[in-house]
Amino acid sequence: MSPMPAAVLTPVDLKRHQKVRAWSDLPGVAAGTNGKVLQVSGVTWIRYRVLFENGVEHGLLDGRHIRAPKDWVPVEDRVEEEAAAEVAVDDGEGAAAASADADNVFGVPAHLIERAKAARARREAM
Repeated sequence: MSPMPAAVLTPVDLKRHQKVRAWSDLPGVAAGTNGKVLQVSGVTWIRYRVLFENGVEHGLLDGRHIRAPKDWVPVEDRVEEEAAAEVAVDDGEGAAAASADADNVFGVPAHLIERAKAARARREAM
């Protein structure tokens, strides 16, 4: 089973009443739908409450979900860019950097994995 990709927060700097576009499909909102920021909240994780043109309102949105209209790229163009990035990673450009940052795909250090295995073994022995 392949691991779930880690959620990568994309920083966006939006202000209240600023116009935005949906970057990805959301419940009741298609990618590319225009909207307006109603509220900005958060300290370390900045999130937005947005009212979209179709009347749907969503909260807890960040750069993974919305972008300023000037930064918005059509989905078809994004798919092509992602495919090119995957080819670059397959060539080994990103593999060395990924293995240097973490002991496994989840980023859990090896000593913690061993500690968890030992704890499970002790628990099963009881």
